[in-house]
Amino acid sequence: MTKYKIIYDQKSCIGAGECEALSKELWKMNTKGKAELKGAKLNETTGKYELEIDEAEAKKQNLVVGSCPVGCIKIEKTN
Repeated sequence: MTKYKIIYDQKSCIGAGECEALSKELWKMNTKGKAELKGAKLNETTGKYELEIDEAEAKKQNLVVGSCPVGCIKIEKTN
């Protein structure tokens, strides 16, 4: 089964909230006005948050990727 990961650059987030509006199960806005990717781990090398997801979730999250006005959310295939 193909695996994917969401890569999220929180530093670039402007707090539009589209991610949370489309996917409350994985996204929430914090008190500082930035989105948080639930369950993600910070990659110390890149400074970005990453979360492994399956193909079905990747299809759902493509809407989120397309809705981000600054493009700080990406999905990559991992295998």
